[in-house]
Parts: sequence; structure tokens; C-alpha cells
Amino acid sequence: MQAWEVPHIAGRRFTLDFVINIARRIGVKISGIPNYRDLDLSGESRAAARRMEDRAVAPASRAMFEDLVAPLLDTPSGPPSTILEVGCGSAALSRRVARRLPGATVYASDKSEGMLAAAREFAEAERGEGGAGGELVLGRWDVGDPAAFPFDRDRFDVILSSVMAPYLDDEATVSLVEDLASRLASGGILAFIEQDLTTDTVNFPDFDLLRRVYARDERDLKRMVALGLRPILREAGLRLLPRRSFLWTDDEYLPYTRDLLDRIGADAQKADRITTAERGRWTETLESLAAAGDFYYGIVYHRIAGQAPS
Repeated sequence: MQAWEVPHIAGRRFTLDFVINIARRIGVKISGIPNYRDLDLSGESRAAARRMEDRAVAPASRAMFEDLVAPLLDTPSGPPSTILEVGCGSAALSRRVARRLPGATVYASDKSEGMLAAAREFAEAERGEGGAGGELVLGRWDVGDPAAFPFDRDRFDVILSSVMAPYLDDEATVSLVEDLASRLASGGILAFIEQDLTTDTVNFPDFDLLRRVYARDERDLKRMVALGLRPILREAGLRLLPRRSFLWTDDEYLPYTRDLLDRIGADAQKADRITTAERGRWTETLESLAAAGDFYYGIVYHRIAGQAPS
């Protein structure tokens, strides 16, 4: 791996290995599934952006957009003109919204400079291929600092957040919901698209190995993920909209799922829940299932949304 350098501090230059060692000392999770809390620190932003793009082109992603997001963009009062996505990552969702709404402006923010750099590249490539749609405006924002909001506009017709709440603690989640609710225009909608991590499942015939590989991580224990967001939206003064759920499935072992399950296997090995030989068997069995047409991965996403008073 090429050394990744951070700015000089007190005349010294630090490599990625040095930064990772410091991060480990303060409890930052670096290995395994990309650490979306601190992608610039870990140097994983490019790989994480590629992973998000792989996820976005999966058939399930397109179907989920039509089921959970598109109804918010096609309302009896007409399409929204100003949309904000918070924690946009590679901006795949924002680009999809912009394609759907040629007359709209879509604002997209993320805390990672690396992610935003990748988002700009993907957006430029899409425009170069003749992609048409609304205007996309990118800006860096760490949601823990509301005053640093990067856009001039302060009211939005729709605000979206996709799979960001698991990476915030409960206090930060409450603060974020309150802040975003205050940024809604009259009748505007705040919608979270979140995974129900307790539904994450994969077809695997060795149940003992599956159990040890697939130990639930700490995000499953968070109260304010998925449906746990509903009372927070209500307390922020929003009228709750009906829950809508979508079962994401992969029957073909596509790149996003392949990477996900490989990382889960790697995490299990690093945690000494499985041996090196068992990790090999995990990978080989998944490949065999895919070759036989028996592979399956699924997880439920919920749309949790609230509407500001008109």
C-alpha cells in the first residue's frame, strides 16, 4: 500500500501506518467494514466510495429507490425543487434524485473530503456521458457542527439521509434530527433510509460457522436506528408518515455483497471467532452456492419519515 501522508505537524510527516496506530489507541475501528466515521483518517475513502457505487448499480438499489424515495419526489403538490442529502458518500443517491428532477437543485454533504472528491469525479463522469438532470451542489459538513453548514440555502423541500444513523451516538442522532427538522420548508419532509440490521441474513448451510462469522456488531444494539428514529422525529415536531419497508436481496453474489461478506469473514477471523481454514471455507462455500444458483443475501431497509407543519 502506498503511504498516505497527512499535513506536517510540528515539523513531522506522518504515514498511514502511524495514523492507524494512533487511531487504534483511541478506539477507532479501522479494519474490516470501512470505518465511515473517519474515512479520511483511515485512508479508506476511495475504497468506500467504490463500494457505494457498486451498491448503487445493483438491481436492488434501483428498485429500492423507486419504492422508498421516488414517492417523496412525486407528490400531488408537484415535485420538490430543493433537496438535501446528508452523509451523501459518493452521492449516488443525490445523482439519482437529480436525474429524476431536472428542474431541481440537489445539495449533498458529507464529512469526508475523500468521499466528496470521489463524488465530484463520479458526477463529472456522468455528465460526460450525457447524463441530464437537476443541479448537484456538493459541500463538506460534519453534522456535529450545525454552524458549519456549507450551503447558503436554509430551507429544503426534502431532506434525505441514507444509512448514516448507525455511525452516530444517540445524543448526536437527536441533535441531528432536531437540526434537520429546523431546516425544512413548510410541509417539507425529512426521511431516513435505514437498514434493519437484525434482519441481515445470508444462506449458508453450516449453521455453526455462520453463527460465529455473523456475530452481530455493536450497531445492532443502538436504540435510534431504523424504527427507533420514529419517536425522535415526533419529538422534533414532525408529523410521522407511514413506515415503508423494502427487502433488499441479492441472488447473484454481486460485487457489493461479495465485498461485504468477505469483510465480515475477515472481521470474524481477526476477532478469533473463526480460524484461517474456516475463513477459507466461508469464502469457498459462498462461491459454490453462487455457482449452483443457491446464493442469497437479504436485509430489510425502512423509510422513516416526518413532515413539517404546512
